[in-house]
Amino acid sequence: MVKVPEEWKHNKKAIMPQIDYGKCVFCGLCVDACPFYALYMTNDYELSSFTKEGLIYTPAQLQVKPDVQQDVEIKIDDRGASHG
Repeated sequence: MVKVPEEWKHNKKAIMPQIDYGKCVFCGLCVDACPFYALYMTNDYELSSFTKEGLIYTPAQLQVKPDVQQDVEIKIDDRGASHG
């Protein structure tokens, strides 16, 4: 756990998790211990970096990006908003 930067919204403890892939052995114990099923193992990982600090990942770097299939156009007419 590390301190949250002051400009970020945070709780009373002001700490957040991070994963150091330089020390990780991919055993999965952190996944077992994590509350709320916030962590899970995948086959997507990066093991190369020019610095040791580049292997430390914050929650923002670890989040799964949504898969966008197509653009959606919102239409507003006399019946209200709809998409199509």
